[in-house]
Amino acid sequence: MTSPDAEPVDGGMTGSPGMPNELDAAAVQEPTDAAARLAELGHDPRDPNPWLALYLDTSVPFHPHAKAAILLDSSSKSRQFVLPLIRPFCRLGLCLFKLLKTLVPNAIASSWLLHQSIYRGLKWFVSPYANYLIMRHFHMASELLQFVAVNTRGVEMKLNPLYPQSLHDLVHDVFLKHDLNIYNFIIEINRQLNEQGLELEPVSSLDYDCVTDGEFSIEQMPKGWLNFLDLESAIEIYTPMYQLLLTDSDFWRACKFATA
Repeated sequence: MTSPDAEPVDGGMTGSPGMPNELDAAAVQEPTDAAARLAELGHDPRDPNPWLALYLDTSVPFHPHAKAAILLDSSSKSRQFVLPLIRPFCRLGLCLFKLLKTLVPNAIASSWLLHQSIYRGLKWFVSPYANYLIMRHFHMASELLQFVAVNTRGVEMKLNPLYPQSLHDLVHDVFLKHDLNIYNFIIEINRQLNEQGLELEPVSSLDYDCVTDGEFSIEQMPKGWLNFLDLESAIEIYTPMYQLLLTDSDFWRACKFATA
């Protein structure tokens, strides 16, 4: 397994934690066509569309492109018909791989193979809306950790931010490093606070420089005729692969974080 401490290679994941590499402005402004598609939906008072109602509801602040992507992903035919069909088989695979890993916990472990398969699966089969949400959550997690780190009184944190711009960037153990970043951050910040007898308190003047105001630097996602899988279906399919190709501790750490 590739060491989680290895330096990021290519792919826009290097540089200052608050300053990910920039892309072409047009690519950043319109990550998907989700908002445009929802805006084109008509309204029939006798048959109102619940997804349109959610999209137009502004009572809760929500990033417009992310909201549109979530709604289109959640309302997709894949989530309605494919997910219920594949879920039992994925859960069965999870149970079988669990039995195998109980007998030989770390005999089969390859972060390289896992991330290569994730990259190709996302590129060829997952919808652009689901892919955008996956990519976006890495940027959000990195900025959230950076914001807490720089605005918590009495701590000095060393971070390993992840800013993948293209799907190919994910092959650099991004999913594994993402989970390690979360747990290492929680452990280290609380260790420092406990050693100094401090509570989690903000600094006198909050620093927002690490927070992106606008769209993240994410390339356009593939939109082929095979890119139809929704986010939840993709998660169901890849959870058994996590079980098979990660060490037992890496798998359970990822699962506990995902369900927390």
